[in-house]
Amino acid sequence: MRRLGLQMALFSSVLVLAGCTESPQDELIKGVSSARTAFEEPAPEANKANGDTALYVPGGYELQEPSDDYNLLLTRGNEAFALFLNPNEAPDSTFFYDLQKAIPEEAWLVDEKFSQHGRFGFTTVREIADERYELVVSSGGTKLSTITEQSALRTNMDWMMETVRSVESAQGE
Repeated sequence: MRRLGLQMALFSSVLVLAGCTESPQDELIKGVSSARTAFEEPAPEANKANGDTALYVPGGYELQEPSDDYNLLLTRGNEAFALFLNPNEAPDSTFFYDLQKAIPEEAWLVDEKFSQHGRFGFTTVREIADERYELVVSSGGTKLSTITEQSALRTNMDWMMETVRSVESAQGE
């Protein structure tokens, strides 16, 4: 009898925990909402610099050296985030978005565009392996991309958009 009670308690715990995890679709919807908010709100102030580029890097993330003027690498633990800068592009540039869409066969789980006050931005997500996703966010001539797990999609979309917006803002939006 005691064993049956223990099994029932364990089974109930598994059900409760399973109900607490979000589906990939829920995570993507919340992530897009976070990215949109970060795009529409004022950009955070830059707290790091690389050459002529000032940008916001959240706590716990490192700007790796050496970096050149147009390609930067941010890391946190074993995660890497590639930041690409094209200073020839205006805040309303669709350059990076057009590059993302150059291969029409690629299936994007998220393909969300943002536009506000003469600025253009986007976020795209595609699954590249079981629970591994390519995440790209961009604003104007700045793009940040990474490979991430489902559980980090929402958080990454948010801070990544804040970071690309901060570069644009520091360059004189």
